[in-house]
Amino acid sequence: MINITFLPSRKVVQTPVGSTILQAARVAGVQVESTCGGKGTCGKCKVQVLSKNSSLTAQVSLVQKKFLSASELSAGEVLACQQVLTEDTVVKVQEQKDVYKRKTDFVGIGHAAITPSVGKYPIKLTKPSAEDQTPDWDRLLAALPVSGIDFNRSLAASLPRVLRQGDFLVTAVLDGDELLGVEPGDTSGRCFGAAVDIGTTTIVVYLMDLNRGTVINSGAVTNPQQAFGADVISRITHAAKGPDQLRELQEKVVEGLNAIIARLCQESGISRAEIYQAVAVGNTTMAHLFLGIDPTYLAPAPFIPVFSRSVEVQAKELGLRILDAGTVIMLPNVAGYVGSDTVGVMLAAQADRLPGVSLIVDIGTNGEIVLCGKDRILTCSAAAGPAFEGAEIKYGMRAAEGAIEGVLISEDIELDVIAGGKPRGICGSGLIDAIAEMHKVGVITPTGRYASGSVLEKLPAPVRDRLRKTPRASEFVLVWGDDSATGEDIILSQKDIREMQLAKGAIMAGIMILCREMGIAPQEIDRVLLAGAFGNYIRKESAVRIGLLPSLPLEQIVTIGNAAGDGAKMALISTEERTRADLLSRRAEHVELSNKKEFQQEFLKGLDFKVVV
Repeated sequence: MINITFLPSRKVVQTPVGSTILQAARVAGVQVESTCGGKGTCGKCKVQVLSKNSSLTAQVSLVQKKFLSASELSAGEVLACQQVLTEDTVVKVQEQKDVYKRKTDFVGIGHAAITPSVGKYPIKLTKPSAEDQTPDWDRLLAALPVSGIDFNRSLAASLPRVLRQGDFLVTAVLDGDELLGVEPGDTSGRCFGAAVDIGTTTIVVYLMDLNRGTVINSGAVTNPQQAFGADVISRITHAAKGPDQLRELQEKVVEGLNAIIARLCQESGISRAEIYQAVAVGNTTMAHLFLGIDPTYLAPAPFIPVFSRSVEVQAKELGLRILDAGTVIMLPNVAGYVGSDTVGVMLAAQADRLPGVSLIVDIGTNGEIVLCGKDRILTCSAAAGPAFEGAEIKYGMRAAEGAIEGVLISEDIELDVIAGGKPRGICGSGLIDAIAEMHKVGVITPTGRYASGSVLEKLPAPVRDRLRKTPRASEFVLVWGDDSATGEDIILSQKDIREMQLAKGAIMAGIMILCREMGIAPQEIDRVLLAGAFGNYIRKESAVRIGLLPSLPLEQIVTIGNAAGDGAKMALISTEERTRADLLSRRAEHVELSNKKEFQQEFLKGLDFKVVV
């Protein structure tokens, strides 16, 4: 065994000789960007080896030479997934400062009556006496507002102390007809729950007051499963290797959730044992991994999940650090690639109550599309890939500090950078903006190729100079090295443009096929609702200009925030909304795009950068 020290966190982990740096980072819980999950195809897992007299930097594979420049190699830069460890090593990781408030600070769109299934009931019991020798358990049950409760050994074990500590005034915590806890005194004013949104990229927790139906605090972290790949297929592949790998993924996501919950409790003056229920949403793969259920057969056709109904388990069964006996509810899925997060979106957007025809699009690591109207709710999932999250893009990154999120081109290029400062890369909203602007001024053609010849002569010189040819293809310089945080030119390659075309082509093909299934033209859509953090930060004009969305008046395109999280909140505070979530999932008609012979035709049409009418 050898010792690996990670900076700046100073975490130290022991790992066998022959492990890679990425494997050691996973064990240490250190976030290393790994879009491809360690296959050596993305080049994103760059770290720096700081150990003196280390022979590691001499062990450079052809894969590393492909992604790392000579200056990077001489500075000790390596790819974490490729570098094998043979001795004690110090590794410096470039940490991304994620801007989680972009996801947690949205104003919720969903509203629900406050009728949680969890309730707290103060009870004043008569004290035992020589005349009344009723056992403590029976004495409690006789005073409860529900009947039929089975003996609970865990609660009974502490009941004598709890009863007498409260001088026989206690508060019973009930979830329907299930007794979750008994607390000394009247604690009915403190009743909390957690709404959880398990995204492929980011996981979010909303700490809620169940008595008032309000959010007390919220927090988010990057999904720790990122180390196993940016997309769900990479994680399914890892889980399919065996029970240990499945457990590894389940523990990682719960570890992330527990870190958020612990911080929120500390900041809010709440004990974890006062969180009695959690309602979670996520795509179907994330739901399986959170529950520790094998997702293997979600990957190959016909994409069969293990379950689609809502699932309820005890928190201690998952290792979630709320009340051990607390209930954790995963809202229902619709299909293999339309999960409970989409059900949450439909719930918050009131998809079953909207007038006319509404298109709801949630673009993230995957693209889920809902078309509702004419007494129907149609859903599909477009295999858009992770380009919208910055993955598979040479200088792509998550929406973190230093990410370019907005682009304008006039006499030269103007950039909006998250948190200001020098840019490090470009996130999805910036990518859409950049391509839309380049298309508008003529840097790229409607087919996605970089322009040449006389077209370029019309461009302002500072813009024209940014377009350059390389031995492989043309590329456009967004940021010159002197102005970037890394000292490297930040460019968009022809391959990057193609990745975006593939992603947006899949989304548009899904939209067109759902319109056809409903028997409408895209112009008949009354409103487009954009859900998710990404959908809320893209410029509507840019999305329409590149053909990501149908051409509709911009006032008909509305952002609705983190609607998946809003749906989880609604289901947490309202039993009626939870029932409605079940009805929505059963009512939804899933359209499997891979079965549609016209998909390829629509997909090819959707590749071009043109307005779709």
